[in-house]
Amino acid sequence: MLNKKKVLFLISIGLFLSIALKAQTVEQFFNKYADNKSFRYVSISKGMINLASLFGKEDAGNSQMLSRVDGMKVLTLKSLRKSKVSKAFFVDIEKTLSTDPPFVCLMEARENGVYTKVLNRQNKKNKTDILIVSKSDSVQHFIWLNGNISTKELQNMIKK
Repeated sequence: MLNKKKVLFLISIGLFLSIALKAQTVEQFFNKYADNKSFRYVSISKGMINLASLFGKEDAGNSQMLSRVDGMKVLTLKSLRKSKVSKAFFVDIEKTLSTDPPFVCLMEARENGVYTKVLNRQNKKNKTDILIVSKSDSVQHFIWLNGNISTKELQNMIKK
């Protein structure tokens, strides 16, 4: 009987590890596609975001929020939504969204063939990950902001 318990325990550990290893972090996701010739990749550092906010429209709330953004990364794919590369891209996005802690959808919009979704989560380091996924028939965007931003601040910015 003891052997069966050991075997079941080892199987459950193996299943857990295989699921955990398949999940990919947002950082791994961007690293995977950053050098792919089909994608345009942009990474903006905290310093550049702060510099850009100096030249932007005066809005104390947004300026204050931007000062807490640690970085921003953007992947753009110019390909038909139904192409193999687009489909694989969005399968990978779904895998990334299923990581722990899970992402929460803050907004979803559909207009003139463009689908946009804004998601966020607070990660284990008390930082906020904000993801913006946008699909049209010919261009797909995946945007990641990371920093110390509250959900309320983000919702206020979306409303503007």
